[in-house]
Amino acid sequence: MESPSTSPTANSEVSGLVIIGGSYAGLNVAASARQNGYTDRITMLADESYLPYNRPPLSKGFLLGAVERDALPLRGEPFYRDNAIDVVFGCRAEEIDRTGHVETNKGRFAFDKLAIATGTSARMLPLAGVDLDGVVTLRSLADADAIRARMAGVGSVVIVGGGFIGLELASSMVKAGLEVTVVEGMERVLARVTGPTLSGFVEAEFAAHGARVLCRTGVESIEGQGGKVTGVRTADGARHPADLVVLAVGAVPNIELADHLGLASPEGILVDQFGQTADPRIFSAGDCAFGMNLFAGHAIRLESVQNATDQGKAAGAAIAGKEMVNATVPWFWSDQFDLKLQMVGLYQGSEAEVVRGSIEDRAFSIFYLRGDRIVAIDSVNKPGDNVLGRKLLKADHSVTVDQLADPDFDLRSLMA
Repeated sequence: MESPSTSPTANSEVSGLVIIGGSYAGLNVAASARQNGYTDRITMLADESYLPYNRPPLSKGFLLGAVERDALPLRGEPFYRDNAIDVVFGCRAEEIDRTGHVETNKGRFAFDKLAIATGTSARMLPLAGVDLDGVVTLRSLADADAIRARMAGVGSVVIVGGGFIGLELASSMVKAGLEVTVVEGMERVLARVTGPTLSGFVEAEFAAHGARVLCRTGVESIEGQGGKVTGVRTADGARHPADLVVLAVGAVPNIELADHLGLASPEGILVDQFGQTADPRIFSAGDCAFGMNLFAGHAIRLESVQNATDQGKAAGAAIAGKEMVNATVPWFWSDQFDLKLQMVGLYQGSEAEVVRGSIEDRAFSIFYLRGDRIVAIDSVNKPGDNVLGRKLLKADHSVTVDQLADPDFDLRSLMA
């Protein structure tokens, strides 16, 4: 991956904007601040050794060798040079001083404005055996490197967790010829983000590709021999052999730095719609931030590329003294086998779901309603519905279940 040739040293005297985190959000804070007229020094503290990079391929194309390392950076070195954005690699922030300094393992950095874009860490399970060799998580490029290196020497994999990352990893490993078992404690896969129809469809797809998906199944322990993992024992007493175990049970926001300042709750770092915390000099964006979402109508924390990008842009503009309202409708995507799953809106709290298209043909969309309003759309191999949905959900509209169920009903008419 392309990296700046030099990494600036700490400077406790020259202030400016300091960004903690070489992430999607961190990059967009810096870029937006510059685009909106911020002229002071910008320093990004990255705890990894790479420029901010594209993370979705880590569980898919990169794992299978279809996406090369050089294709991962979000922006090349010239962008940082041209915009006078200094990146300090391997820099771990340890404490924020309210007087305007960040203490790190590489010294002290002064700030006038501070953006915390520290993302999340993999959630761990309090199980015997989690420290065995061959038990891994996926949150970073280093994690993906480690998993890819191991895949050549394993035959069976147990993935604990049936969310996006767990299922994307499962799909990739099935493609690589491995025997895959997915263990999910909830009643269905993707239960936190989608309805039962799409969950059932995805479970059937994995079964058709030879993977086992076990829902309503808890994990009792991870077993090993000689310090190496050998399998997973589930709460029903069954043992599932495994040369590799992936824990994909969600993530926890990295809030420690802000929490010490009283700027966080267990849900995340508390921000307004412009990414500003209760301290007017300190901002936050991305997976670690918990704040007002205008589409949802309340404060939420979203883990998505789109949200990190848009929150980062809003925070960067605010740092530059301009007001940018983040009113984007949330959207997500996931590639599994030859399926392109695209989701727009927020499924939670919906009261009805209507399918348009053909589940049998593996090209359909599910519309979720609250009252007479569409609040979310899940599409499988129907990108046109997703594009329309991003516009439709922002528009004032009213629709009935019968209209949505009628394949001849023109959805574009709802935006008239």
